[in-house]
Amino acid sequence: MKRNKSDSKSILKRGFCFYTPLLLLFTFLLNNGCKNVDKVSEGLIFRYNEDAVLSSLDPAYVKSQAEIWVASQIFNGLIELDSHFKPVPSLAKSWEISQNGTVYKFNLRRDVWFVQNDGTGQKKIKRMDASDVLYSFLRIIRPETASPGAWIFNEKVQMPVNKRSLNTLNSQKNPFYAPNDSTVILKLKKPFAPFLTLLGTSYCYIVPNGMAENHRFGHSPIGTGPFYAKMWEEDVRLVLRKNNSYFEFEGEEKLPYLEAVNIDFIKNKQTAFLQFLSGNYDFFNGLETSYKDELLTFQGDLKPKYSSRINMLKKPFLNTEYIGFYLGKDGPLRNLDFRKALSYAVDRQAIVKYIRNGIGEPGVHGFVPPDLLQDKVKGFTYDLAKAKRLFIRSGVSPEEPLTLTTTADYMDIAVLVKNNWSKLGLSVNIDIQNGAMLRQKRNKGGVQLFRGSWIADYSDAENYLACFTTANFSPSGPNYTHFSNPNFDKAYANMLNQTSPKAIAKSSVKADQLLISQAPVIILYYDKSLRLSQKNVRNLSNDASNRLILKKVRKIVK
Repeated sequence: MKRNKSDSKSILKRGFCFYTPLLLLFTFLLNNGCKNVDKVSEGLIFRYNEDAVLSSLDPAYVKSQAEIWVASQIFNGLIELDSHFKPVPSLAKSWEISQNGTVYKFNLRRDVWFVQNDGTGQKKIKRMDASDVLYSFLRIIRPETASPGAWIFNEKVQMPVNKRSLNTLNSQKNPFYAPNDSTVILKLKKPFAPFLTLLGTSYCYIVPNGMAENHRFGHSPIGTGPFYAKMWEEDVRLVLRKNNSYFEFEGEEKLPYLEAVNIDFIKNKQTAFLQFLSGNYDFFNGLETSYKDELLTFQGDLKPKYSSRINMLKKPFLNTEYIGFYLGKDGPLRNLDFRKALSYAVDRQAIVKYIRNGIGEPGVHGFVPPDLLQDKVKGFTYDLAKAKRLFIRSGVSPEEPLTLTTTADYMDIAVLVKNNWSKLGLSVNIDIQNGAMLRQKRNKGGVQLFRGSWIADYSDAENYLACFTTANFSPSGPNYTHFSNPNFDKAYANMLNQTSPKAIAKSSVKADQLLISQAPVIILYYDKSLRLSQKNVRNLSNDASNRLILKKVRKIVK
């Protein structure tokens, strides 16, 4: 394989210059956003910027990382997942699972309160009990809610014959019922090993009985979490304040340690990064073209001039970045040889080295991140000669243009892919959309090829493979490609029917291998998370799901 690395650098690498006057100007312009929150000591305020749009903080609808990060400060689930993705108690202090694995009994805490801002400060709304759990779960599965999280329970719980009983809060005909205020029982159709882990996802956060029907709930949430929403000025700032009634302790100390969280909504990542460097933000997440070469080597290490000023936390991240083919319409993408040709033509090594500065692993295996499988799945590598042979065999006309839809922050990857495909003689249009519009068009089948990512809701291969079953076609499910293959559906079902860990592991590899052989997506890379923080920030952890857990964070003020 031959390639000119200097050409790759000239195409992909963008310069990044720090000018002292510019930095001072940004600092001056944004000082108003960095004043104390309600005169709270600066050492007790955690500040960060979010460049993505928040549509809702209602757990039934939160699905982007940005929304989950905020919602997880405001709400709790029955269980939460530790750093190894093992379920640990949260609102449920304990649980029991029947011998046949189909009945789950949760014993609830009785010292938990829902709180909200009443205009002057924190106000207790009600004590959490079993009715809130029933309401939260039934709300997700009711069709009128149209929650994108309905898949968590669909096909898993035993639905009543008479669907009208779903409107009855506590009925033994429903899949969830409560024998008393402190006990909730869930019934499954059949055993599903990851089910308990599923309850740790944001869709399963508990909301107060009857109160989420208010159309303003997504903007004025009422939760049990370590913080509550004090003020939200859309596209400007969101302020969370400490929940003084929060139930968790760390040893003898009551959580959380912070008094407030201030989130700004600056859309320009370079501006936000300069603000971080000037000390106005405590935390900065992710990699961006405008500053990556200034900050990191091509091996993904922090350059020496920054290592003494800031902390960097780099972790494997259960996020598969890919290009999806929409297969729900007739056209060249229905041709398997053509899809394979496009996949072999993409240079994933160049993406990781020159665009990602070593933050990630080339996507040469299956859709499931290799860390979740016992055996490696054989995927596609860069092989232009093979790509050309498959393209000729496909019979697809090179004059038929392709359109790749992406967001602006993935423009460099789109340009590289376009250049790769041009070597097959193909014409490629790059359609830039904002994140919300891309998701909307993708969910409705309105794009031909789209740049996508799948972040694990829970640490199990099933979570990835479910994205390609026929039953999960979008918009009601996560199968955005509308890939449909009876052999894959059968392999997926067989995986679900296994009970031993060894059999589950083996069938997961088989299903993923079958999936990638049909090439419904091009795997670009398996992500790594990158977190930068100021030197005075303590206990800002990270794990493979890139969660933001602030309840144990401290700031050391000199």
